[in-house]
Amino acid sequence: MQKSMLKNSVFNIIYTASNILFPFITSIYVSRILLPVGVGKVASAQNIASYFVTAAALGLPSYGVREFAKVREDTAKKNSLFTELFIINLISTTISLIAYIFVLILNNGFNGEGTLYICCGLAIFFNYLNIDWIYQGLEEYGYITGRSVVIKCISLALLVVFVKTREDYVAYALLTSLALGGNYIFNVIHARKMVGFTLVNLKIRKHIKPIVFIAGIIFMSTIYNKIDITMLSALSTDEAVGYYSYAQRTVNIVLTKAVFYKLMDKGFQILCLGVVPLAVGLFLTANQAVVLLYGDSFTPTGTTIKLMCPLILIKGFGDLLCYQLAYSSKNEYILLPGSAIASIINVITNSILIPLYAQNGAVIASVMSELTTNIIQFLYLKRKIKYHISNTALVLSLFSTMVMAAVVCAIIKMNLPLAVALAMEISIGGAIYLLMNIALKNRILSEMLTKVLKKHNTGFQDS
Repeated sequence: MQKSMLKNSVFNIIYTASNILFPFITSIYVSRILLPVGVGKVASAQNIASYFVTAAALGLPSYGVREFAKVREDTAKKNSLFTELFIINLISTTISLIAYIFVLILNNGFNGEGTLYICCGLAIFFNYLNIDWIYQGLEEYGYITGRSVVIKCISLALLVVFVKTREDYVAYALLTSLALGGNYIFNVIHARKMVGFTLVNLKIRKHIKPIVFIAGIIFMSTIYNKIDITMLSALSTDEAVGYYSYAQRTVNIVLTKAVFYKLMDKGFQILCLGVVPLAVGLFLTANQAVVLLYGDSFTPTGTTIKLMCPLILIKGFGDLLCYQLAYSSKNEYILLPGSAIASIINVITNSILIPLYAQNGAVIASVMSELTTNIIQFLYLKRKIKYHISNTALVLSLFSTMVMAAVVCAIIKMNLPLAVALAMEISIGGAIYLLMNIALKNRILSEMLTKVLKKHNTGFQDS
């Protein structure tokens, strides 16, 4: 059991690292080839398709993982569950695909970009083969990681070969969809070793209510997370969408680094240690990072990233204090009205701010809606559930971050070459932050360092 947990931990680290590294490399390359307009065109099309992908998935990615974990030792039940969920997915994907085709026809191919929208719409078609929930439910993390890394490497190689000019944005969209399809095709081939179809004692109806409820939560969350790009496409320019999508991608890379947690207090301490300096550090270095990574054509994205940095804090702490707590305490029903209210606020604020401030207006709307839904959920859960979190961790993190920020600002004022300045700001700023926390005896950091040193010493003695 310990060996299995250790392997899964290692595979999860590799998987998470690949999900940070590959999009990072891809964005650096694509930004210089397609420029903001090309990036914006693809982001707009992918955004529209994503609504239909979410509807096609119908909450199965979350529900399937949970249900498969319950029956992983029983072959007959596994086969029945797989068949039931596969049939539901077949129906929902067919409905979503037909609806997407209808929307394409109704909008005359979105101003002559029909080919682009068809390429992005392939993601809906590939959802027929989306059985990722089997592997997560059965904890096949080794396979998930290996498959993901192989597909990402192939996709990156094909990207360099086929995306060479700013007119190749359709090829980029097609490769992105094919990469998703490649993952799913591998899944189906490999799944034959673990599950099979059966027509005995199928009970499809029992899944409908929980799936629809989960789908409602996910879809409402999707609306207020995706509506920004949808409204930017309608009210502003492809260039603005490009700036916004790359700001969002950069912030999401930082968010992906968040650590999973098991206990509320410890989770809060870990978040304070990691999320606060990441948000402040990205805010301070955004302008330099954008020019270095994406080129001068994306310079306006620096301001957009700065405005988006509060989302790192809001989503980081909101996930722990709202979403995780709601699910673990079986109060997930509060998530749906919270998301609905946030979606309404997002649409209203986007309508007002996008015509005035383009992508920056969309960011402000996104921050306001995310903050609103988390406040609603936090206040409700605070009354329902008693839990304790230590404020000491937050105070230590804020003080250490202030010292780090002062050092980073001093380096910025030195006007060093861009790459040198950014390297110094990250390395020296990070070192100062860690040293401050060590000096102030941050409890969670001390625990981490003790465990690392213990493992190192044990490994040294064994060798």
